[in-house]
Amino acid sequence: MRFLFFMLFTLTWISLSAQPIKNRSSIINFLKQKVEKGEPLVAHVLVPLCDNEHQGIVPTSASIGNGMDPDHNLYWMTSKGVKRYFRDLSDWKLIESQKNVRDDILERVIFKKRFDNGTVLILVADAYRGDRMHECLNDYFNSLSGHLLDSVLVDSAYLKINGEADLVAFNGHNGLMDESTTYEVATENTKPKDAVSISCASSGFFKDHYWQTSSYPLVHTTNLLYPGAFILEGILNKWAMLESDEECKLAAGKAYYEHKPKSGPNGSQNLFNFGW
Repeated sequence: MRFLFFMLFTLTWISLSAQPIKNRSSIINFLKQKVEKGEPLVAHVLVPLCDNEHQGIVPTSASIGNGMDPDHNLYWMTSKGVKRYFRDLSDWKLIESQKNVRDDILERVIFKKRFDNGTVLILVADAYRGDRMHECLNDYFNSLSGHLLDSVLVDSAYLKINGEADLVAFNGHNGLMDESTTYEVATENTKPKDAVSISCASSGFFKDHYWQTSSYPLVHTTNLLYPGAFILEGILNKWAMLESDEECKLAAGKAYYEHKPKSGPNGSQNLFNFGW
């Protein structure tokens, strides 16, 4: 009797769980429909601020390695940090900046860009406290699995982010090198979405979690690297034009070489991979 109950429970759980996303066909079709309807695409990036004290990193200077100070942080407000980098680009418009969104998130910025194919892209970027890596990772995977939901007001309309975003990215130190994460797996109601992880050697740490969250590994990394915002820009510029995962990966490598030429063109490309 116990065995029968266990089998019924297992079959029920499997039936309610979403199937892994083996390719991007359903995602691409959904993105095309949004663009054709004039609806904006939404990308949401989670950035754990660089933190000398609480992260397993080679320490940087104290002024940019304070995980409680987004105004000077390496991953946020230096020339290649997410907020400052996108703010300084002429084709991206900063439309909102919010401080202390919640206890874990010290700042949220929202950018907007229009593309030649008619796509309007909204980029939401959250700066997490450097000592809240666990919470940042949990939010990342719960967003991918559709269990963390939120919205932002853009142009007098509420846009769904986190679990209802079209792409969710992680940009910063690979916290999975230091600790585990806890999140809810995907269900049959989970919206398939693209996942990006811009952190050191993310391929071996993040891909199994993408399988559990029914998300597609659009671009991930193979080795140690600097997670500059220029990588995300390169990916988004191809993604918003509905290009393939391979094109997004190539754009990441090209952007890395442009900003870190010592890596060489081949070395820069080899830092990134796409798909399973």
